[in-house]
Amino acid sequence: MISWLCFEWQTHNLPNFDSLAAPLLVRAAKKSEEEAVAKVLKSAFSADPAWGDVNRAVATRLAASTEAVFSAEETHCMVIVHGSRVIGASLLSVAADAPNHLLSGPSILHEYRNRGLASALLAASLDHLSQNDIKLARGITRANSLAARFVYLKFGGSAHPFDGDPLAADGN
Repeated sequence: MISWLCFEWQTHNLPNFDSLAAPLLVRAAKKSEEEAVAKVLKSAFSADPAWGDVNRAVATRLAASTEAVFSAEETHCMVIVHGSRVIGASLLSVAADAPNHLLSGPSILHEYRNRGLASALLAASLDHLSQNDIKLARGITRANSLAARFVYLKFGGSAHPFDGDPLAADGN
């Protein structure tokens, strides 16, 4: 049985997060970066053993979410770039009633992990959601994922069990 957690953050009083040192930069994604974002997400999830048994479903869900985010009038996706290379991405939903605002969660290429970049991307994602009038941001992940164990508890995140299948077509 898959165990899911829903993390929640109050976005009205988020702590400040130091910006990254050059040449790393966190910013909103450009429409032209859709393919690079898709590659980062696919690579990041395939490198996390928590997703191995549902990798195909995750890949399908991420592809659909990426297409939806980048085909919208306004792109709600934060990226980390190293020079001109996208090395991290976070797809977002700004629908107030969304069960999951962090569609992909902060995803970092394997060779850039363990440098605080996922935390920086989470901070930027929560700030973006706050700027889009999301008062209570939610992110759903597997209980044993890297995000659940090392990232989502930051910035005042709290967790509770999530019932349902967020990988289903109507899960997000």
